[in-house]
This record gives sequence, C-alpha cells and structure tokens, in this order.
Amino acid sequence: MPKPPAKSAALPPAHYLDMPDERREAAATHVANISATARKVALDLPLQADVDDFRRVMVAAAPGAKSK
Repeated sequence: MPKPPAKSAALPPAHYLDMPDERREAAATHVANISATARKVALDLPLQADVDDFRRVMVAAAPGAKSK
C-alpha cells in the first residue's frame, strides 16, 4: 500500500488570494468572531429551532442591534 505524500509547511487559508498579511489576519479574526457567535447562538437555541429562529437571535445579538 503506498504511503500518503509527506506534508510540507501548511499553507494559510485562501493562500492564492493576493492580499497583504495584515488584511488576511483581520479577515481570519473576523471569521473567528462570527464563528464563535454562531456557535454560542446554536448552543443556546433549542434543538427544534429552525433557520429563522437562528437568524432572529443572531440579529438581536449583533452589536448595535435595535429592539422592536
């Protein structure tokens, strides 16, 4: 059975995009924040919640969200 190829240094996500390192780091931080918020909302919602419930809670939890 052939061995899988040895991995060289890991490339950063979307390494093919031409952008400065500072912008790439800011984008990664933004994605991490959104992911953490989505995870928190998903854990707080009941199992039977649908996408509309998820969207409603995400919008309500957003900074600067206005209450109706």
